[in-house]
Amino acid sequence: MRRSCHVAMVLAAVWLAGCASLPEYRPAPGAPAARLNMQGVGDKLLCVDGALYKPANDGDGYAPIPAGRRVKISVYYNEQRNNVVFRCDARVSIVPAAGQKYLVDFEPHTERCYLMIFKEDASKRTGLAMEPTLAGASACKAP
Repeated sequence: MRRSCHVAMVLAAVWLAGCASLPEYRPAPGAPAARLNMQGVGDKLLCVDGALYKPANDGDGYAPIPAGRRVKISVYYNEQRNNVVFRCDARVSIVPAAGQKYLVDFEPHTERCYLMIFKEDASKRTGLAMEPTLAGASACKAP
């Protein structure tokens, strides 16, 4: 019993270390990129070419993302209130345009959560426009 407890603790520590050590996504020099607004709740992750990355905040609340190819964006949210734990993991994908800024709109609710990605567009009254390439996404799997 004691040995299995130690094994479980070691496995949990290894698993947590692996999750905490995800590489940050940084585009190659000269590669086309867009920018993702990182404000808001939840932990954001990117899936690029089958690999999972943490977004690399560039200091002004944005993170670079690759342009011209489909990118999966996920948000994980965890909250505990009144002895109730609420967890939510939502995923979508877009094909970002080079130079475009995008906003992550994530809203956790009691039974489910919602994730949308909008284009930032100063010409619109709200400052946002619908992203036509927005689609659902499955979990990130290695190629």
